[in-house]
Amino acid sequence: MSWADVNRRAFLKSAAVTAASAALGEFGGSLAKAAEVAGEIPLRTLGRTGLRVTMFGLGGYHAGLPEKEEESIAIIHRALDLGINFFDNADCYQEGRAEERMGKALEGRRQNIYLMTKVDQRDARGSREQLEKSLRRLRTDYLDIWQFHAVSGLQELDIVFGPGGAMETAERARKEGKIRFIGLTGHFDPAVHLEAIKRHAFDTIQMPINVVDPHYRSFRNTVLDEAVKQNLGIIAMKSLGFGNILSLGVAKVAEALPWTWSQPISVLVSGCDRREVLDYNVYLAKTFKPVPGAEQAALLARTKAHAGTDVEHYKTWAD
Repeated sequence: MSWADVNRRAFLKSAAVTAASAALGEFGGSLAKAAEVAGEIPLRTLGRTGLRVTMFGLGGYHAGLPEKEEESIAIIHRALDLGINFFDNADCYQEGRAEERMGKALEGRRQNIYLMTKVDQRDARGSREQLEKSLRRLRTDYLDIWQFHAVSGLQELDIVFGPGGAMETAERARKEGKIRFIGLTGHFDPAVHLEAIKRHAFDTIQMPINVVDPHYRSFRNTVLDEAVKQNLGIIAMKSLGFGNILSLGVAKVAEALPWTWSQPISVLVSGCDRREVLDYNVYLAKTFKPVPGAEQAALLARTKAHAGTDVEHYKTWAD
């Protein structure tokens, strides 16, 4: 079974059936209506970039998953209509298909949103080639944010920052007006993030922030605090642990997402391969209230038994 299948099954069971019941009850059984009339998605400042972004952003990976392109485009259009202004992607998602679909969906509305994509090449030449491909696929002449994707080891940082490294491409592209801000992402080891932000004044940083992370190789308990000190734009991902938090019964969507939003992050990015998933996540964002400290502690006490890589399997990707 693919991880996409795990995500889909988890969301079907939780978001579309159980966890959505409160919204359905309040709005006469229409989750779509609940998402539409619940108000505006709160805005947060993306650190030193100064950008005012919706606290929920649409992840790009899932844009390439639906069998039919029109399904992906419809979801992205729905996100726009619901007020989301932060869109994520990466050059490696489905070999560029996710960027291509998002580019088509955003055409004509690019000026109203902030667009981010990521590069998995570490050298200057390869990263430049990928940047140009991303711009073409996304049908834009500039990116608001360009991030080095899934950096897992210190040796990768040495290449990025060394002679002929991808940082040379990033700095040059910024001078050319092709990117506005530079960031870094990683799933595996918080020590790599900490070293990266010591070496360079990044604008943004992206990392797993979820109700299981504090118990093992924790980004929340290490990198997040330092990123706040440096006023970085903090992008949370894996808020549902790649779907495992749901499929393994660790927590409900209505517990997991508000917990992540209650941390000092700028935006939570999550992929949505169906409209119902998007509607429910947006509803939760629009009705969000910070989770009290005692409730956060109680939730973490519950999730402690799930510490490790059974849930956060991506923390083994570089082992």
